[in-house]
Amino acid sequence: MTKIHRPAPSHAVSFRQILRQETAAAHEAGEAQFSRFFAAPAQKLAWFLAAQAAGVGVLARHAAPGAICADLLSDLLDRLDRDLARLGRPVHPVPAPDAGQGRLDPLAIDYLVLGSRLGTQVIDRKVFAETPAEAKPLYFQAPAAGALWKRHCATLDALSPADPRAARIVADATRGFHLFAQAVQAQGAGTTSDALAPALASNSTDHPRPGRIATDTDLTPKEPT
Repeated sequence: MTKIHRPAPSHAVSFRQILRQETAAAHEAGEAQFSRFFAAPAQKLAWFLAAQAAGVGVLARHAAPGAICADLLSDLLDRLDRDLARLGRPVHPVPAPDAGQGRLDPLAIDYLVLGSRLGTQVIDRKVFAETPAEAKPLYFQAPAAGALWKRHCATLDALSPADPRAARIVADATRGFHLFAQAVQAQGAGTTSDALAPALASNSTDHPRPGRIATDTDLTPKEPT
């Protein structure tokens, strides 16, 4: 069981702040894996989508019932499947779930999936700044998750850090970051065939030719608040 490091009572903070602090190292390590995409988004887009499909998929397989992001999670996986089918980019196998560790708490799943979705929206605004909405990969066209994130934050804020569930959520969110990272690692380093064009542009009927992709390297998403 993960031990939660709590500040002195005179400096009380919410459980959401504690969760963010306790999972920061695992979060940052996971973000570092995407530096290759942030440095060359046009060349690494298919790799990025495969990495997201693998990571989101492994979270879905480990999720306990009850997450408010469940419908969004299913929609994201469907969008990623269709994007990768257009690109002809496979998702490499990832380790099977470890049944002995149990499923991830639904609040941990919400924290991971909804937080990731907000980060993807930041990437979308930078990478596809000059791309028509209908020309973007379907993954980047998914509905915004801001309302769900606010609802999730309110639930975390209402949970006492002394509640036994709090330590479990911290442990499960940390494990979720590690599972996602393992799934990303399984996708390899990416190749020249992972560039966006011309694969997504080949079907002009339902996926028009993309516009110019930004090459801004400062794409690392900021932690949502």
